Amino acid sequence: MKYFKVLVVFLIVFSSCRSAKYKGLEDGIYAELKTNKGEIFMQLHAKETPMTVANFVSLANGTNPKLVDSIKGKKFFDGIKFHRVIKDFMVQGGDPTGTGRGNAGYRFHDEFPRDTAKVLLFTHNDAGILSMANSGPGTNSSQFFITHKETPWLDGKHTVFGKVLSLPTEVDKIKAIVKDSTKLALALDSLKLTVLNSIEKNDTIQSIEIVRLGNAAKSFDEVKIFTEEIAKFDEKTKEGKARQEEADKVRYEKFLKDQKTYEATIDVAKATKTSSGLKILMTKSNPNGKKVVDNVPLDVNYGLSLADGTVVQSTFGQNRPLTCQLNDTKRPMIAGFKEGVLMMREGERARLFIPYYLAYGERGGGPFPPKADIVFDVEILKVGK
Repeated sequence: MKYFKVLVVFLIVFSSCRSAKYKGLEDGIYAELKTNKGEIFMQLHAKETPMTVANFVSLANGTNPKLVDSIKGKKFFDGIKFHRVIKDFMVQGGDPTGTGRGNAGYRFHDEFPRDTAKVLLFTHNDAGILSMANSGPGTNSSQFFITHKETPWLDGKHTVFGKVLSLPTEVDKIKAIVKDSTKLALALDSLKLTVLNSIEKNDTIQSIEIVRLGNAAKSFDEVKIFTEEIAKFDEKTKEGKARQEEADKVRYEKFLKDQKTYEATIDVAKATKTSSGLKILMTKSNPNGKKVVDNVPLDVNYGLSLADGTVVQSTFGQNRPLTCQLNDTKRPMIAGFKEGVLMMREGERARLFIPYYLAYGERGGGPFPPKADIVFDVEILKVGK
């Protein structure tokens, strides 16, 4: 009985200490981010950005179900360094590799909650904004950043899911001492941001403790929310990929049809095919011209189009020929262009029909769609300096 009374007293004292620390805070979910420089206290927007908060909380608590077996059950953020710190911009952490390329082994969607007028509820409008780092839409994982100042260009691109706060009990202490309004504002800013602003590259996240105040916060089931939301995201991603594949198929079928029509008008049937698949049609010969070699500079006029006739670029008529060298590793040429030009001499013109695998590949890039064959019209103006 005596032991029971002591235990009850201990729990009451412990509970009152916790309540005193967080006195004045509204109900919600908070995070105490402890670093080697001190503690950063943050409010999390669990109601408005449930998936992002569920991800953060589950990683912090070691309850995230998507982690690989070797780290499952471990508190993910403990010991991770702030790998990127830019003065007067932000501090970034959450990468277990410390390189900026690491993540938790999965991706999930952005959350940009808006009001009835379609205005973003949360923006990067202040110092101390907690937001997700990403490499584009739908690429969130474990990396996050905290701003040093207002960064509005990030709005609608990075999910804001919390903000740095000062504990009301600490604020009250300063208000009791500092009466001048200007000095008070500076003192309160300093209280909120001192630790954040002291963070340097390779400083360490020692731990992140999640604080729940109120019934809603205590019933927030991060594992359930995370599991349900990421399943929806994975399904949408799968559906989106299927739609994209179908669109690519339709586009490519049209491209091949248009290619056949266009190339028939530019004498592809007269071209000579090499073992690589390149086709070359000489339109002007100069057997006595200097032979092109890969280690001397060239002055070249060229016209470039997709094989369906879509014009991409041309120097003809511009009086601005391309000066290049085929073995230049700083400005590498595509394989089909190099092969064709090496078959030419100064003063010659040729048309190169280049298959996609000697051009910009299966994925394409820039103005070049995936698996796009291309056509070069090339004139060698000068070989050597």
